[in-house]
Amino acid sequence: MVNIVFPVALAVLSFMTDGGCQMQLEPESVTVMRGSEVRLTCSTSAPWTVMVWLLNDAVVLSISSVHGMLPSADPNVTAEDHSAAAAARSSWVLVLRAAERHHQGHVTCDLQNVRRKSALFVQEKGSVEVSGGNRIAFRGQLVRFKCTAAEWFPDPRVEWRVNGAEVSRGEYNVSRTGGPFTVTSDLCLRAATSSQVECLASVTALAQPLSSTVRLSVVTEVLQEQECTVLLTSTAVLSSLLLFLLLSGCIVCIVLCCRRRRRTMSGQSSVAEAAAGKVNLGYSAEGLPDDFTKGTRGQTDSVSVLKVPDVVSSRSRSPRDAGQAQVDLSKVGSQNVRRLTTV
Repeated sequence: MVNIVFPVALAVLSFMTDGGCQMQLEPESVTVMRGSEVRLTCSTSAPWTVMVWLLNDAVVLSISSVHGMLPSADPNVTAEDHSAAAAARSSWVLVLRAAERHHQGHVTCDLQNVRRKSALFVQEKGSVEVSGGNRIAFRGQLVRFKCTAAEWFPDPRVEWRVNGAEVSRGEYNVSRTGGPFTVTSDLCLRAATSSQVECLASVTALAQPLSSTVRLSVVTEVLQEQECTVLLTSTAVLSSLLLFLLLSGCIVCIVLCCRRRRRTMSGQSSVAEAAAGKVNLGYSAEGLPDDFTKGTRGQTDSVSVLKVPDVVSSRSRSPRDAGQAQVDLSKVGSQNVRRLTTV
């Protein structure tokens, strides 16, 4: 009995070993982003009847060597025949159109009780942001930056770069919460020169890390870069102010000189007219203010007035005319009649 069982067991073991060697599932492990397409290839050179695909031990697709792909209940799963008749090798590709989180696990190709498993990892991309926006700091000031990478799966890797150079891991802290994961990181940077500060978050399936960048401007550098412009601007403003003051001073001087000259010429004209006899300095009009007549009366002090009596010739005037020439003082009233004759 023992002699019979041993050869049978050896034959079964030999069949399984040969079948295992003749069957391949590629790739052995695959990592993709959520929503990406997944393609796995199961091939064999041994004859087979039914190929069964399982996802986490649940059947998702069956393929017949005679009828091809059998209808599947999951529209997200399909298969493509890549068999090569010349090579006498059957090859079928399982296509998962859009990988979801629940697809993560093992993908199995079962070919007549010979199984090959492949690991499928589905990752999810979240967001990354450096809070606070661009910063302005004085040279030597300690500036704190906070980065938040939210809604990632699995736990993302977070790192910092300053002007493209990676920051040492010991210079910032990292904390993680939840799943999907949210990672926060704080970086304290001493302001030395104006820099680009960048926070990056990534997972293995992501071709390029997601990043968020802010600008750190050092005040002293900004002043140095604009020193020449500020100096020129200040000089121009100061020159304009001095020119304005100079012009204003010239205008004031010209106005004062004109006024003084006008007063001088006015005084000289008044004296000349008085000396030429054009001004009746003894005239006083009624109704004019005292201030107006004071100046005229004051000028009479310096002028010699000779009073010449009126001589009436009896020959030139008749008694009738003489009577008519008499003045009734009672009718004159308060009016003053003055005559000044300049010789």
